[in-house]
Amino acid sequence: MQERLERAVWQAYFDDFSKTHAGYMARIEILGRDYGDQEEAAWIPFSGISYDPHHDQLLITVGGMSSRYPVHLTHTIVRPVEIEVHPVPGEDLTSIRVAAADGTETLVTLRPEPQLPE
Repeated sequence: MQERLERAVWQAYFDDFSKTHAGYMARIEILGRDYGDQEEAAWIPFSGISYDPHHDQLLITVGGMSSRYPVHLTHTIVRPVEIEVHPVPGEDLTSIRVAAADGTETLVTLRPEPQLPE
């Protein structure tokens, strides 16, 4: 099941989403016809995602949360035009597809960090 988000809710939706998914492991992929699919980040702790309506930018931040991942990466999507959220039923896995005005798409996949058995 997918949910297409209306622009009017982007800011509030991602503020809440960031709180509930902080620390999840994130993968960021850039999908573009000109240069093919590129993986920008592979399973790094998710810090947050936010929409800046003033500059019309979506900011996705990973890393920077511990000594294991001390450096953070912020991926900026300028002029997003469509955002879809794809939760996976029965699993704690979510993906977000963002289409930008320049024709590129960004796919962010989040999953909980695996825990060692007690």
